[in-house]
Amino acid sequence: MQYMNKQIKKILIVLLCLVLVIGIGVIRYIHYQNSAIVICIDAGHGGYDTGAIAADGTYEKSLTLAYAKQIGTYLEASDENIRVVYTRTSDTVSWPSNVSKDLKARVQYAKDEEADYYLSIHFNSADASAYGYTAYVKSDDKASKAIYKTMAQNLSKSGWEYDRGIETTTNYPLYVVDNLSIPSMLVEVGFITNKNELQDLEQSTYRKTICKAIANAYISYIQKQSDD
Repeated sequence: MQYMNKQIKKILIVLLCLVLVIGIGVIRYIHYQNSAIVICIDAGHGGYDTGAIAADGTYEKSLTLAYAKQIGTYLEASDENIRVVYTRTSDTVSWPSNVSKDLKARVQYAKDEEADYYLSIHFNSADASAYGYTAYVKSDDKASKAIYKTMAQNLSKSGWEYDRGIETTTNYPLYVVDNLSIPSMLVEVGFITNKNELQDLEQSTYRKTICKAIANAYISYIQKQSDD
């Protein structure tokens, strides 16, 4: 009987320790959820919407997803206070096959996740000679403008010197940018219709370089804000 009591005490102690460990983990998780900077990354197009199609058959939606996930990976690996959420993580989308409902769903997702920043990844299309990256932000969005400036500097240092500059949605209205009150930026990473640029964009080396430059621009801005 005495032996059984000792065994029961040991089991109770182990269970108590487990409860404490789980409790501490839950508290840390809740604290992380409440204190983390949330960046919503939107991989443009997806599902029913292929986006632009290159001459070799490459879909824009495939590139946007690869780049979005790579940027997110760098962000979370570089700063434990950053939490990344994605409007989609595969080619399966949760919204109807309707452009208007599609855009509204992306914006609503960012709001539901209480995102602090919104980044939409796209690839441009035009005549075969056009090349370079650009971004679109609201005219009064000082944060996104500052982030883009750092991003361009990072890309230039990395050897990707195709900056077409930044545009505002005053001249080019964009639903996903204009309908969010947080810093929101749509980046056109390059031209899918330029054969040479597409070859570079599809290479993992260039993708990592570009994604790291974008991620580091956000990290630099966020850390600067926390220091001020």
